[in-house]
Amino acid sequence: ISCGVTETTISSITSRCGVSRSLFYHYFPSKDAAVEAVLDHTIDAFLSELQDWNKKRQPGDINGALDEATKLMRRIVHEDGPFTSSLTASANAELYLKFSDRTSARVAKYISQTTVRDYARKHEVEIEYVEETFYMLLTGLIALIRRRPELSNSVIKQIAAQTLHIEPHIPPHLRDKVL
Repeated sequence: ISCGVTETTISSITSRCGVSRSLFYHYFPSKDAAVEAVLDHTIDAFLSELQDWNKKRQPGDINGALDEATKLMRRIVHEDGPFTSSLTASANAELYLKFSDRTSARVAKYISQTTVRDYARKHEVEIEYVEETFYMLLTGLIALIRRRPELSNSVIKQIAAQTLHIEPHIPPHLRDKVL
């Protein structure tokens, strides 16, 4: 979608996919519905990776879980995926914002309902608006990683730990003020 979603037509989509317009309309009532389906499919893939991360977490190893979550986030945002592809082109700015918003909202909801629930069984959750805080953190980290790809994983991890009020679970030598 290098020319942008607005400029993309149903005809160009069906031609590129090798399907008829009637088959397209059998599955999607509009171009916007097809775009929404693509966004949801991509976000589902991210959630699948997040579910794998969540299953592999060791109970009580908050530092290790945060390390792995930081690596996963950096890979998804900076090294591959729609955050670094043509979706970020200026022609697709509106689509990028929609994608970023939907991704952050769905991931925040998932983490709030799973990881935070597990954390709360052993520790006090020190933030009042959990899902909203995760949404804000994710949205901010996406922008930060795109803008400052040179930031180390330890800095990203420290920002997340500070935002979530979980610094005591990070070893002191990794809590240095490096910003």
